[in-house]
Amino acid sequence: MTLFLASIVLGIVPMVIYALILWRIDRWEKEPLPLLFAAFLWGAIPSIVFAFVTQGILGFLKPTAIAEVTLTSQLYEASLLAPVTEELIKGFGVLLIFLLFHREVDSVLDGLIYGSMVGFGFAAVENILYFSGQPNAISLIVLFFLRAFIFGMLHALFTGLFGVGLALGKFSRHLPMKLLWPVLGLGAGMATHALHNYFATLGGAHILLAILGVSFGVIWFIVTVAICLYHENRWVRIHLSEEVENGTLFAEQAIDAASFWQRGPVSMLSKGVSAAWKRRTLLQTAAELAYQKQKATRTPTAEEHSRIAVLREQVRTLSQTDPLVLSGRIRPGKHLPPPLPPTRRTPPPLPA
Repeated sequence: MTLFLASIVLGIVPMVIYALILWRIDRWEKEPLPLLFAAFLWGAIPSIVFAFVTQGILGFLKPTAIAEVTLTSQLYEASLLAPVTEELIKGFGVLLIFLLFHREVDSVLDGLIYGSMVGFGFAAVENILYFSGQPNAISLIVLFFLRAFIFGMLHALFTGLFGVGLALGKFSRHLPMKLLWPVLGLGAGMATHALHNYFATLGGAHILLAILGVSFGVIWFIVTVAICLYHENRWVRIHLSEEVENGTLFAEQAIDAASFWQRGPVSMLSKGVSAAWKRRTLLQTAAELAYQKQKATRTPTAEEHSRIAVLREQVRTLSQTDPLVLSGRIRPGKHLPPPLPPTRRTPPPLPA
């Protein structure tokens, strides 16, 4: 009983921590926590159930030549059945978010986040199942180290690839690419999943190749997040520079709204709890205004422009009551370098 309870804790806690870290990295336009929780649950419950049931059925129907428990049959199940069934059902959850909550997806980073959340949920329950089957505490600790740390990001990487593909397809201006990007993302997720399971099933020295593979995957994940954050920072700076020129907010406030570090808890709380709360609202609303303007560049509807007008007035009001303005640290009319070089007035193009 003790080992089972430990398995539950050790399976869930690391994945929740990974999910929270990823949520915190998304500085400017955080995704709704209920929707992120729903994505995590989709990976943890429906994905696990449907994947295991499907794998059981297909495993029963596998070719006679690999019906016996041999290395070939194990490779068939691990490198073919598992990647296809698991990535399809996990990916379906990400697709539902894109279809039902499409207004919440504003960037490629959002696709990576939702795909990763589904992957973290799946990994949490899968880890519990593996951990609970260990005969003693030593083997549990060894497996925990492997699955929670060495291979902890795997399912987030696999499903994150599909999330990125869906986002690239959504923001592409060309119809063929709108269809091709998601297919490429899903295919990449299945292929990397199959390759990892192949080396892990062979075992022995092949585990080193599996570790090398996940290392490259983590590097891809970090680089993708960094590129997405860079582009989102530029969007915020570009759109808010116009608001500074029109007197909606001060240049210092626009720079702070676009700053990754100024939006962090340490920087915010260094100004005091009360000031941090008021500034948090201002900077978050300013970033939301920038994102709304970015949406309007893609879909310039009356609804989008109406929302921009409402947010602009909110930012204008919050700007005047900013504790740094009231204390005199930010003074009207102070000239600062513009948030963007004047030669760049439009957001960077999205991938085709």
